[in-house]
Amino acid sequence: MPHDDFTVVYSGSSFQADLLKSILEGKGIAARLEDEFLGRMVPYAVSGGVKVLVAENDVVEARKIAEDFIKDSTGADDA
Repeated sequence: MPHDDFTVVYSGSSFQADLLKSILEGKGIAARLEDEFLGRMVPYAVSGGVKVLVAENDVVEARKIAEDFIKDSTGADDA
């Protein structure tokens, strides 16, 4: 898939990537997954995991949402 108009805002497990994609779409940001099939079938073969891509004009907002998602999923604020 060409990356011309899209930027990766997250890369990880297929479950986490799919969840973030749903969150972004719920906030009105179109997102798509890259390496989803291989990430589900042979995750060790996908370098960096499944990627969440958004359009260039949504990158700033999507990165903020992705950062919050990562903090929430890792419990970074609990320390």
